[in-house]
This record gives sequence, structure tokens and C-alpha cells, in this order.
Amino acid sequence: MKSKASKPMTERSREALLAYAGLVRAWAPRLDLISPSDLERFEQRHIHDSLRLLPLLRELPEGPCIDVGSGAGLPGIPLAIASDRHWRLLEPRKKRAGFLEEVVRELGLDCEVLPLRAEDAARDPGLASTHVLATARALAEPEEAVRLLGPLVASGGLSAVFVGANSAAPTGSELWQPGIAIVRASAASEGKRSEPS
Repeated sequence: MKSKASKPMTERSREALLAYAGLVRAWAPRLDLISPSDLERFEQRHIHDSLRLLPLLRELPEGPCIDVGSGAGLPGIPLAIASDRHWRLLEPRKKRAGFLEEVVRELGLDCEVLPLRAEDAARDPGLASTHVLATARALAEPEEAVRLLGPLVASGGLSAVFVGANSAAPTGSELWQPGIAIVRASAASEGKRSEPS
């Protein structure tokens, strides 16, 4: 398993990541995708940060993944480029969803863009409890992000929330790496989520 986690990135993936960065830079001024001050350091600040989840993703069982509040496609697009997983990019804002559709088309990614909020996706039987990994980066406060991701994760899967380098892990999660908190879904926690409140 160790060799699988440390599998090197292919040249094709590196080229696709550069093409993605170019698309973000081209669209960012019109759509306010990321802070203008981050455009020059987009690869380091956003792409490399997103790819920190890759070793974790490679240890998960087969199955689809979902990036909630995908925005500019972070971390979903870099992870879709670097892995062989099917990704769903959840983005309720129409213009940003349009940008994500353009990225998916241009780069030929195995992704679908869903213009939904997390709460709406959680009520969809085709999306609830079906993902081996659900991610959120700048979706909401960490506690709220963990709550929103939970209903989308299958038993045995994970929620991963970017919490900031010096932040503590939200309640019920563990700090997997500095700045990334995870929650492991189990059959017991799925049962709790499905109980009426």
C-alpha cells in the first residue's frame, strides 16, 4: 500500500494541472474565483494544498468522491486530475458551475458538475451516503463543513475539511495533517444521521 500512496504524478497530470491553473487565471477576474493576490501563487497556494489529500484518497476503497462548495474547483479538480476517481463537483452558484463545466470539458475529466447546495444533495437518494470521500475547502466554518459533508459519505468513507494551518480539529473529527481534519464514517454514524431531528 505504501507504494500506491507514493505513486508519482504522470506527465499528463502535470500538464493538466498547468492547463487548469491557466483556466483559473483566465476566468478569475470575471467570476471572482480566488483572491487576486493569489493568482500568481495559485499552484503553490491552492493546487499543491489540494493535492495533500492524494495519499489519503489512494487508501480509500473504490467509489465516487464529492467536492462540496467547489467554487474554483478546489480541491476537487486537482484531485480528479491526479487520481482515477469519478468526482462530483457541487457548486450552487451558476457562474462558477459554468466555469467548472468548462474546465471538465476542456481537460476531459471524469467529473460531473451539480448546481446544488449540500443540504439539497443530502436529500437526493442518488447522492446521500454514496461517496468514499467528501471534501470541503473554504465552504463554511469547520464545524459546519463537517456537518454538511457527513450525510454524503458512505459507510467506510471519509469527510475531509481544510481547517487552516493553526486550527484545531472540529468536534468529532481528527487532525489528519496540519490544516486538514477528517471524519471516518461508520454504519453507526450513518444511522445517527438518518434519524429525524
